[in-house]
Amino acid sequence: MIKKAFLGMILIAIASGAQAQSVRTVLSKDGHIPRPGQTELGADFRYEEFDFREETTLSPYFRYALFKNLAVSAQAPFRTIDPELGGSESGLGDTTVGLEFLGYQDIFRYPWIMPHVSVSLATGDEDKGLGTGETAYTLGLAMGTTVEDVFHFVADARYNILDDQDNIPSVAFALVWDLDRQFSLVGELEVARDKEADTHPLTFLGGMHYKINRSLSFGVYGGTSKNTDRDVLVHGRLSALF
Repeated sequence: MIKKAFLGMILIAIASGAQAQSVRTVLSKDGHIPRPGQTELGADFRYEEFDFREETTLSPYFRYALFKNLAVSAQAPFRTIDPELGGSESGLGDTTVGLEFLGYQDIFRYPWIMPHVSVSLATGDEDKGLGTGETAYTLGLAMGTTVEDVFHFVADARYNILDDQDNIPSVAFALVWDLDRQFSLVGELEVARDKEADTHPLTFLGGMHYKINRSLSFGVYGGTSKNTDRDVLVHGRLSALF
């Protein structure tokens, strides 16, 4: 199933034939905002293996630049949960809407600072495990710079505010290495604080991003987590600018 999904994404990208301000990182914001009036449409694919279940999520999303430094976004995940015991469940997960504000950017496009905020709406069925059953808020501050025009460093600190659980602070670090104008390697590390379990979940992710042309790009990533029950994470993303 995973191979078919990724193959489908790649074939769609090649067949479309459609300079993308494309999202290259997964665990952190990377500072790119579409030009004013432009819309970025895309889809995230995520496959996760936990101790006693597997989860597959396909999330169509859009981003729209209201101004040159302000973008609005929305994402609607469709999830499938397949536990070791019992039947699988499928349906809409928790929808997310957000704002990204590019507060500062050097004339040469680096360094940059981007505050961002998002709201996760309880649109998923909590009884089926597809949603959390509560509205959650995320406040974030991402910063980045570029060295020698090819090494992009990003740090993204976030604070997730939950109604019925302890709030979760986290910070993610990313390195994007542009091998040429189209192909980049990506590595990321995310550290969170789970007060309820008294642990520090770690997520490691690595992969590649390919810009097909000025409007279309895709990325494929894989990794794992420590101090959590998630063992495997595979992520794919296809995006296009209009």
